[in-house]
Amino acid sequence: MAASMRNLGQLFFSNVAVSSRALHTGSGGLLFRATQTLLAEPPKKKKKTDPKQEQLRQHRYLKRLRKLQFKMGRAELKPAEEIRIDRSLLDQSRKRELPEVPTEEQERRALLHKQWSRYRFAQHVAETRLIEGAVASQERALRELRVESEELYQAAIKVDRMLFPMEVTGPTHTPPIEGFERKVVDGEYIDVTRQYK
Repeated sequence: MAASMRNLGQLFFSNVAVSSRALHTGSGGLLFRATQTLLAEPPKKKKKTDPKQEQLRQHRYLKRLRKLQFKMGRAELKPAEEIRIDRSLLDQSRKRELPEVPTEEQERRALLHKQWSRYRFAQHVAETRLIEGAVASQERALRELRVESEELYQAAIKVDRMLFPMEVTGPTHTPPIEGFERKVVDGEYIDVTRQYK
């Protein structure tokens, strides 16, 4: 009995390729057969629509939208006061004519610009080398100090908060201002913002 159940389980769960998609019984040695799991569904039939019907549907939809828009009313545009420009400023005749610079002056300015660029680059390189040299000598001195004494090294790398002492003295309270209206601070003011609906 157990052997036949084992054979039945092997037959039931084995990958048997059968043309039908179901669990079925049959006569003969193989009483039960199972097909592979197929997780698909038949494709849906495409509806054939008449182009005229589609056009009518679209026309009805647009008509409904126009009706809704008419019921809501025309949107009132909010004028932006800061965009308005004085007409006198748009006058094209008010252009400033720049004087023509002679060729010799242009060449002199270009040469001066190049000399200034070279001077600033040389200054930058000198400052960078000076800073790098100071940092290198500081690191060298710290290495030598660490070899001599660890305590002195730790004291040397400790940050000194009092290196730049700063004392600030001044009034702790602002004196009252003559004619100052406190109600403005409290928010009691007349709102003159224009409202658009």
